[in-house]
Amino acid sequence: MRKVLALTALALLPATLLAGQAVGGTAAKTVSIARITALKNGLRFDKKVVHAKAGRIEIVFSNPSSVPHNVRIESGENELGGTQVITKKTAKVFLTLKPGRYNFYCSVPGHEDAGMKGTLIVS
Repeated sequence: MRKVLALTALALLPATLLAGQAVGGTAAKTVSIARITALKNGLRFDKKVVHAKAGRIEIVFSNPSSVPHNVRIESGENELGGTQVITKKTAKVFLTLKPGRYNFYCSVPGHEDAGMKGTLIVS
């Protein structure tokens, strides 16, 4: 009976407690969120500079346009990861990054050259 009650109580906990905060005295890792959005018209992101805290970072990329875009993260020429190419959707990816400056860009051919790029500053 105690196991059933414990599992029921666990199921009723808010998702925020389970996802990123301490539960039962155990410290959970915090996640920094970096949001990047493609403009609906044109080959641009909504910002040129994005800030995040070092460690586990959730990149949330929104593309409201019917033109396909993605966001990729690199350090120099070293590709670190990024989202899939999407249209009219939101995609997420998690990366673990040390403090520093990183480039973000759209890897769809021609988009980075047209201006779909920026800097991710991790501190």
